[in-house]
Amino acid sequence: MARQPLPFPTTVVASRNDPLAGFDRVAGMADDWGAALHDAGPVGHLNPPAGFGRWAAGETLIAGLLS
Repeated sequence: MARQPLPFPTTVVASRNDPLAGFDRVAGMADDWGAALHDAGPVGHLNPPAGFGRWAAGETLIAGLLS
């Protein structure tokens, strides 16, 4: 996986208790990429198969990125 700065603005959203991607590892990737890191808290893995449904805070984050 590339670990150099990305040539475009980037935001990484990370969970504190994702069983597939440790927070510190994801934070390190965000730092290497020059990305803003959004700490989603202890929300598990962020995908529908993991039981993650509608996420109001995520919708607010996306709205902020679009404005």
